[in-house]
Amino acid sequence: MTWRVGLLLLAATVGPATGAGGQAPGDTGQGRPDWTLRSSAAADLWFYGLARVGFGMGGEFPLYNADYVDHVAAAKRDAGVPSTALDSAAAELLVEFQEERVFQALHFVPLYFAQADPEEMLLALKAVAERDLSQAQFFDARTRFGVREMAGTFRDGDHRKVLGKFVDLLSREWESFYADYWARTAGADSAYLADVKARWVGDVAPVVAGFLAERQLDAGTILVSPPLGPEGRVYEGSPFRRLDNVVAIWAPPGAHDPDVSVYAILRELCFSTADEAVHTSLDGVDPVVSSRAAVQCGSLLLEAFAPEQVGRYHAIFLTAAQGADEGATFEDAYLIEWAVLENLRQKIAPAVAEAPAPELERVNRRGWVVRGAPQTDLWFHTLAVIAADQPGPLGLYSADYARRIRDVKQELGIYPTPLDSLATKLRRDLAGGNPELDVFHFVPLYFPTASAEEMMMSLQRVADNDVPSPQEFYRGQRPPGGPPSGGLGPNAGLGMLIIAQAMQTSGARRLLKRLVEAARIEWHVFYRDYWEQFTAEQAPRYAAIQAMWDTLFVPQLGPYLARRRLTSGVIFPSPPVGPEGRIVEFDEYDTGDQIVSVLMPLGTDEPEATVFAFLKELCFLLVDDQVLGNIGMEEDDLEDLRRRAAVRCGALILDFYAPTMASRYRRVFLDVVGAEDSRTNEAFDRIYFLTPEQYERLREEVRRR
Repeated sequence: MTWRVGLLLLAATVGPATGAGGQAPGDTGQGRPDWTLRSSAAADLWFYGLARVGFGMGGEFPLYNADYVDHVAAAKRDAGVPSTALDSAAAELLVEFQEERVFQALHFVPLYFAQADPEEMLLALKAVAERDLSQAQFFDARTRFGVREMAGTFRDGDHRKVLGKFVDLLSREWESFYADYWARTAGADSAYLADVKARWVGDVAPVVAGFLAERQLDAGTILVSPPLGPEGRVYEGSPFRRLDNVVAIWAPPGAHDPDVSVYAILRELCFSTADEAVHTSLDGVDPVVSSRAAVQCGSLLLEAFAPEQVGRYHAIFLTAAQGADEGATFEDAYLIEWAVLENLRQKIAPAVAEAPAPELERVNRRGWVVRGAPQTDLWFHTLAVIAADQPGPLGLYSADYARRIRDVKQELGIYPTPLDSLATKLRRDLAGGNPELDVFHFVPLYFPTASAEEMMMSLQRVADNDVPSPQEFYRGQRPPGGPPSGGLGPNAGLGMLIIAQAMQTSGARRLLKRLVEAARIEWHVFYRDYWEQFTAEQAPRYAAIQAMWDTLFVPQLGPYLARRRLTSGVIFPSPPVGPEGRIVEFDEYDTGDQIVSVLMPLGTDEPEATVFAFLKELCFLLVDDQVLGNIGMEEDDLEDLRRRAAVRCGALILDFYAPTMASRYRRVFLDVVGAEDSRTNEAFDRIYFLTPEQYERLREEVRRR
């Protein structure tokens, strides 16, 4: 099962398209991802539009370059082009953008469409503005993530109206002037990009490789964009994925100095580290201090690993400093509190200095990893006890889990716990049909590396409406590290962003707060001890699931998995989960970060049902490509179709790639719905019915090599 609301699904991912030779961007072709550096017409158009409006032009670190706007205006005059619609509407748009905080998200839009061309990006954003997302189901990986991110951000009709107006103006600007201007300037300046890449790859990235690897910032996409100012953009993605990192940095017109862009890259990649240092040292958020600290972070890295470059770095940023007094030193221009500076030193110095050189090489994790996760099991345990199921052919939660857990609690003499006492009321509240609540069934998949305590603390902050600003999130900033009792670790910040986006109403947040309180008490009075004992006992079973997948399925399904880019990720078998599992849909061009949770039935040690359920969940990615688009279907009917199609998809995969396992797969999925006749293909086809057209579309896609 995938969560199909217009919202960021992992948050945040950016789906790179394949490059030359079928490689994903950043793939060296030797199994070692790296940074891809390029220009982007879509990014330049979007950033120019915001610069022309004047949005984000002030402050110590301007978001856009005023000189670039002047260059474009001069080019229009030279070409005899009159004022465009964007020019005429700029003042009005600036007022609208400044009225609502949600428009701060506009500064990061191109990072979510990092591989799209201008027409693709604008078409996708038009669909978001008009809430015409039926077509968005067919958008490819170049726009799919951006559509979901922006749909989750721009939920209010008035906000979408303003977005639509801006998109329309940019479309007209592109057609009337900017497409030709871009092709003659940034699009034709491959020499500058080559110089920046050579300097970054040859002189800067290697000396800070250990720091970048530790921060999981050693691969991704770098967009060099002339409209940007000294304040760039950085998007950090999943802790399981590196290739989705996106950085956008400036290239001041007329500068022709690659160091300006190269050191801007280093500063942007320092931003999350700088933000953590500010959080830890000042016990709060200060964007100006974080921006200065990011510049200081780059300086400290070079002092430690390439001191010969420090002078040049300081000169570049002294020139970029806005409002610095004449004769000011680098330290004067980027003055930060001593505590922040010392915290930065502590974060940077051990990053590589103590590690032998061979250990600096990133180790690529391959294949699917099966493991238990307390945060996953706790949350699904909470919902299973509440019986927070949804209608459909397959249950979201195990039908007998609540009874088995009740028996365990009664044996321990602790039944009912507060969760048991609240179950009936919470079940009524969850059954209200509010689409905001769909995210509850996916919560732990957005905290794949967090502890149970970190996840609870993060959710509590969302419930209290106490989360960092959207702009801080979009920059890739995360809450500081530290022990669970003292603050959120970096592994919880991304999940907090996603849940905060979903919880738009006070009613939904109140319900979240009650669920968190019930889960936290359950964790302390019962579930923590139960989970530790259970997972210790089940270690051989986790190993059996891993072995069955690796030895029986992967050798036979390898071609299919490779073609669908489903060769690695994390599997969380979870006893509370029913036959309808969960999968977080991430970038189809990166094979390392899919997150799946599937059933692990109590009362049996057999790995088979878990592995079959996992195969079925992987099918949702194919099903959504091949079956959706049934315009006019009710949402419940469409969801029912998706679930049936996913089950049929798993059978088709086995029919073609591993026929000896196909009949057993069908029998398992007939058993889970209690079918009286669980041994015939006819019963399977009847219960998981698809029309001949739907079935043939799936069959053709599965068989396609």
